[in-house]
Amino acid sequence: MKMKEQEKKEVSLVRNILNKCKYTSQGLSYCFKNESSFLIEAICACLIIAMGVLFDISFLEWVISFGSLCLITIIELINTAIEATCDMVTQEYNEYAKIAKDCGSAATGIMTVLALIVNLIIFIPYFIKLFVTIF
Repeated sequence: MKMKEQEKKEVSLVRNILNKCKYTSQGLSYCFKNESSFLIEAICACLIIAMGVLFDISFLEWVISFGSLCLITIIELINTAIEATCDMVTQEYNEYAKIAKDCGSAATGIMTVLALIVNLIIFIPYFIKLFVTIF
């Protein structure tokens, strides 16, 4: 009898993990389809990854660069959730909904600027080195 209970727990755990993966992919899919800034950030991430491969950046540089990209993605997802929640509560103008949406947008903007600065610090020396090599 104990074996059946253990099997049920294992099946339940696997189902739980699969459901979480499904919800994650649904959230990402929604953002790609409906949030233009998310798509722009994804394109920028691909460019940064390509430059990282091209310039053969160090492991620490990969961690920092990739971490900044992940933070932008996370904040953008949270901002989208805030906007959806506000829209669910009211479609009419509401000062508190505006504050919530503006603050979410500000968080995304600040992280985007920070990530840009971080990646410029990482990649500008590589571009300078390339420029000096070419000329």
